[in-house]
Amino acid sequence: MPKLQLHATARQKEQISQSVSKKPRYSDWSKEQLIDEIARLRKRKKYGLVWEPKDEDVVEQCKTELPVLKEIANREIISHTAAPTNLLIEGDNYHALSVLNYTHKGKIDVIYIDPPYNTGNASWRYNNKIVDAEDSFKHSKFASFLQHRLRLVKSLLSPRGVLVFTIDDYEIHTCRLLLDEIFGERNRLGTVVIVQNPRGRNDDRYFATMHEYALFYAKNTQFAEIKKFEFNDESLPKQFPNKDSISNYGVVSFMRTGNNSDRHTRPNLFYPIYWDGKKFSLEKSKGAIKVLPINERGEEKTWRWSQDTFLERYKTEIIVREVKDKVRLFKKRRPEIVGGTKPKTIWYDPRYDASSHGVVLLDRLFKQRGVFPYPKSLYAVLDTLKITSQKDSVVLDFFAGSGTTGHAVLELNKEDGGNRRFILCTNNENNIATDVCYPRIVKVIKGYKNAKGERVAGLGGNLKYLRTAFVGAEPNDKNKEALTKQATEMLCMREDTFEPVKETDAVKIFKNSKQHTGIVFDEDAIPALKKDIAKIGG
Repeated sequence: MPKLQLHATARQKEQISQSVSKKPRYSDWSKEQLIDEIARLRKRKKYGLVWEPKDEDVVEQCKTELPVLKEIANREIISHTAAPTNLLIEGDNYHALSVLNYTHKGKIDVIYIDPPYNTGNASWRYNNKIVDAEDSFKHSKFASFLQHRLRLVKSLLSPRGVLVFTIDDYEIHTCRLLLDEIFGERNRLGTVVIVQNPRGRNDDRYFATMHEYALFYAKNTQFAEIKKFEFNDESLPKQFPNKDSISNYGVVSFMRTGNNSDRHTRPNLFYPIYWDGKKFSLEKSKGAIKVLPINERGEEKTWRWSQDTFLERYKTEIIVREVKDKVRLFKKRRPEIVGGTKPKTIWYDPRYDASSHGVVLLDRLFKQRGVFPYPKSLYAVLDTLKITSQKDSVVLDFFAGSGTTGHAVLELNKEDGGNRRFILCTNNENNIATDVCYPRIVKVIKGYKNAKGERVAGLGGNLKYLRTAFVGAEPNDKNKEALTKQATEMLCMREDTFEPVKETDAVKIFKNSKQHTGIVFDEDAIPALKKDIAKIGG
């Protein structure tokens, strides 16, 4: 009898193996087959982030209550009706992101976040309890906390969308593996090291830390773009020290180097050029020197241009120099063709100093010290947005803190004439939303007086202040009616129409520069709405 049982188990394993090699249909398997499959899966090696999931109160709450948004009307800012309307949402960011998945799904172009760094210094809470250095589940709580939110924000990104995630050494490996899992390793655009504390942290035991990281991920690398930095007054003469009648220029070898530069890969770009001391030709002539793309090691390479392009451009763009008794050809490299400087993976600039351009900047704005701990440098965020956003982008920061991202969006709009809009989400722990983030945005939009009493001009823009609220999730008439009454703000957010045209109990109409939105709360009011639509002409 035992032998029969062993024989049956071996057969089952063979069946399992055959099923696994195709597509397993577990519903057709016997109990014994399923037990063997579970044992096999438990032995299987895995690569990736594994942690013990931790329940989170704000996530569990959404199973019994639906988050909605309520506008706090007395905190609205309107500088100009034609200006973009930005949003500041007070509440837990999980609840805010849940609502944004209705109003902004697929509409966010850039997400910039600076989450808690989980340093164990009692600055981060999970389920309203401080997570300190001695908490044995601090890494699991952090991974669970981020996963809940990152899975929500992935669907918010537009096809060209980019996520920028800043973190330091405490959780860099956790975050990178988690982001790889959620967004896909193929969508990782790069990791940038930002020197935000050039003095180094003196309280570090072994090495004085100067940097943090910015992880860049795309929704889809096929559509995402990382733009170049513009040349400035300092970089332009360094990279383009020469000048002719056309523009400044630098010089690079006309012989191609690097990938796909060998003759056998691009044979059409291997051809002789003849130089007679005064002019070029592709035709052999008496006394002319034959120049081929062959490097010092005798390797046959290629030219950068085809023969037709060479004939079109050589008069203004090709330079001849004698190098080690050989004629060499060089191409002029012009700033308008290069288009800018490709971002590098180490950002080292005094502008990124979080003390000078974060802490001190806030102290000046509020005319008091210690307003907010560890704010980002305004320029670190500004430069990040320069290379990730378009002039009409929607930018989200759901760990808004002191509001640096909103400030940076308004500053960049002023700089390049853009119409970017921001959405900031923050809770009100220690009054951060009401006493720091909101007042900062007000000052930046409207302007303020500095410590010397001098007027600093505002950057303009409009702002809606919203707060998370809840209605019951059970689909009964009472909850449906409550949800309907709460729908106005979310519908306006979804359509980006905030300017009121008509407001009654039965009908509300809002508009922006391009469209109107009509909301009907009573079907008996539909004829009246039709008349309003006819007057509007849309």
